[in-house]
Amino acid sequence: MPRTFCLLNHTLTQSQIAELGEKFNSSEIVYPEKNLSELWSQIPPEKSNEEVVESVVSWLKSNATPGDLFIIQGEFGSTFTLVDFALKNGLVPLYATTKRIAKESHSGETVRREYVFEHVCFKKYQYFEML
Repeated sequence: MPRTFCLLNHTLTQSQIAELGEKFNSSEIVYPEKNLSELWSQIPPEKSNEEVVESVVSWLKSNATPGDLFIIQGEFGSTFTLVDFALKNGLVPLYATTKRIAKESHSGETVRREYVFEHVCFKKYQYFEML
């Protein structure tokens, strides 16, 4: 049974964990240590992302095996590089899809809009193949 390595800026919800078990047969959720999680959540926009990517790759090489799932979302360039790594090394990279629900309220001349994001499902990252 594959394990799920989770690199997000939050922990998974109970419904997300249930989906991983039912749809992907995942047996365990593995989060990175606190220092790696903090590094991932605060990638400086003005610096190279190599240190972060190398740290995540090291974590995966030390713990994951081919066939394991890898949920990843975050800073675009680092996410792209790590999805490519995962695909080339037998991991199954996933991302969460959501629907956005807008709530709007009015107070005099002020309009306040709030968005709530609701999980829909996980999808696999994959290479595009021309038919």
